Amino acid sequence: MTDVLAPVRRSTRIASLSSPQRRVGKIGAVHGPKSQSTTTKVAKKNASNLPAKQRSPLPPLVRPRSESSGTGERERNDQLARKKWTSWSAHAESSPFPDFKHPTKFECEEAFRVLHQMHNDAVEEEFNDPNVPATIPHVLDAIIIAILSQATSWSNAKRAMDSMKKTYGSIFAYDAILDGGREKLQNTLRCGGLHVRKSKIITTLLQEVQDRHGCWDLDHLFKLNDKEAMRELISYKYIGPKSAFVVMGWCLQRNNFTVDTHIYRIAGLWKWRPQQASREQTQAHLDALVPSELKFKLHFLLLQHGRTCPACRGGSKQTQACEARKQMSVDV
Repeated sequence: MTDVLAPVRRSTRIASLSSPQRRVGKIGAVHGPKSQSTTTKVAKKNASNLPAKQRSPLPPLVRPRSESSGTGERERNDQLARKKWTSWSAHAESSPFPDFKHPTKFECEEAFRVLHQMHNDAVEEEFNDPNVPATIPHVLDAIIIAILSQATSWSNAKRAMDSMKKTYGSIFAYDAILDGGREKLQNTLRCGGLHVRKSKIITTLLQEVQDRHGCWDLDHLFKLNDKEAMRELISYKYIGPKSAFVVMGWCLQRNNFTVDTHIYRIAGLWKWRPQQASREQTQAHLDALVPSELKFKLHFLLLQHGRTCPACRGGSKQTQACEARKQMSVDV
């Protein structure tokens, strides 16, 4: 096997997205970004090296401290959180389709080999963009970036980020964002698209974080194992498994396989999932089957392929065959 299939080493560059010293909520605590060495050491903790106490059954969700929302709304939110957790945790370590054996390890390796030849230069160029986060040192900041990058191109997400910097002085000026209200945030995010939905998600999330923790700090998730971290992330009202996986990879440096719109479409075209599988089911399926050493880079290679391949990109009329598939030593 060629050396491109060796375990992929993540970049250790911290992007300029992180602000310098900043306030953590209205209680006035102040902290600056962790050093990369500290972040990396903490992020690599997992169930195998956590103390036994941390590997015990999952703790109950933190109930909000604030009485700003009524009991009925809190109960509905708790019910939604339990529903999301039950759905995700059922296949946290296995495929929801145990009899569907594709992709095999060999198919993943072939895809990596061919896509690496076709798209690695473009992927590396994107990694070298100073605005693309190789890692984000604070968990709440990573969630905000994940929300801004949902269902849009990275260029649109950057427009929204630049607009937030102009309006609030920082992407992560959370007191100013909440104090300014949802309408102001909507106008700020308009240039990036989906501004109504994303402003609602961000303001709701920030209010939840403030109600639960009294500060803008979720970095305790670094100390949790994968299941515990996922449980808290998806407990927030508008955060699903896909956004949670983005945060797990970008910030917590966990080794999972995220499925976006492009990868979901390719998985269907390449018969890497049952045709009836939802995107969340596909994410669980591929996370279980894609070899760990390929997950990080294969995600970005498939993403680039989905953007550019005439046969595999969105809106394709399937009038020509996929060049990548033709080069793979697998049944098409």
